[in-house]
Amino acid sequence: MANVVIYTSSATGMLKVKKDQASLKFLLEKKKVGHVEKDVATDSGARAEMKVASGRTDLPQLFVDGAFIGTYDDACELDEMGELNAKLGL
Repeated sequence: MANVVIYTSSATGMLKVKKDQASLKFLLEKKKVGHVEKDVATDSGARAEMKVASGRTDLPQLFVDGAFIGTYDDACELDEMGELNAKLGL
């Protein structure tokens, strides 16, 4: 099984980010994919790590085996194209 990390923020006031974070977690749970969640609001090291790895600050962000997959919208697009399972090692 792949090493899956999602970067989220517990301190966001943006409704889209909150919905996307919940939806990304639900998508992974639905696929029975374990993941580590890193909260960039409380962990400045995780925030810096995310920015360096992806070059982006939008949330949530999905990484599989250290590779940046994208945001929730990107994950949905990959899932619709039938490519997300392979990236998740399913």
